Amino acid sequence: MNKKLLTIVLIVGLAILAVAFYKRSMTLATELKKLTVMNEQLQTGNNPESIAEAAAIIEKVRKHIEIPSDVEPTVATIVDVDALKSRNDFYKMAKNGDHLIVTPTRAILYDPDKDMILDVVPVQLQAPAATTSSAATK
Repeated sequence: MNKKLLTIVLIVGLAILAVAFYKRSMTLATELKKLTVMNEQLQTGNNPESIAEAAAIIEKVRKHIEIPSDVEPTVATIVDVDALKSRNDFYKMAKNGDHLIVTPTRAILYDPDKDMILDVVPVQLQAPAATTSSAATK
């Protein structure tokens, strides 16, 4: 009787372990797929078609908000809005396919389907010049 109980406990334990490993592998596969998509976007971001598409998006946005002509904004297309929404309320009105336009001073969330700016927030792309270290030395 003792050996049967030990065998059953061992089998149940192995089954639980197998299920846990399976779930973890599925999670890792999903994360790998997202990273692969992001990597492909980064690699194709500087091809002539992407540059032309970004320029067209910027021109549409310039009809709604002033973007200096001497600034070359970065344009990104939102592909995983749920992940962004979980990290930042700025994306609460966004959907996949919307665009994020980032200049040195602000981030602009643009909906190309509605041809509408959804939100604008100030940004600071470069860290301030060592203000904390100078304060610490006084």
